[in-house]
Parts: sequence; structure tokens; C-alpha cells
Amino acid sequence: MQVDKVMRALFDKSGLSDRAISTALGKSPAWARLTAQPGRDPRLSTVATVADVAGCEVVIIDRATGERVGSIEPPRG
Repeated sequence: MQVDKVMRALFDKSGLSDRAISTALGKSPAWARLTAQPGRDPRLSTVATVADVAGCEVVIIDRATGERVGSIEPPRG
């Protein structure tokens, strides 16, 4: 799945509006909408932060074995 679609799926999963997600992350009101536009390439830390708001995590899975290699923690600052 392309990252813009992943971001949109996370927004939908959260049940929050784009504006509410932006506000929750201390960003401008249009930030979430702009970040999820096709062709955008947000950083992995950004995806992890939005996943955290949606109650999800970004996980790396070994394709061959299905083993969970690790997860990406959102930056804490």
C-alpha cells in the first residue's frame, strides 16, 4: 500500500477528522490533509506518530517467515 493510502487508513481508523489529528499533534489545521495527499512521502517517524494517535503501530515483518522483526516507535520529545 502506498504511504498516502496508509496515512488515510490511519486517519480513518482513528475516527478523528484531519483537523483533529493535526491539532492532536500540535500541527497546523491543514497538516494531516496535506501530508496524506498522493505523491507526498512523509518520514517514517511521521507515519509512526500518526499510527500512535490512531492506536496502531508500524511493524516490520519478514516476508519469508512472517516473523515480526520490530516496530517503529514514534519520536518522543
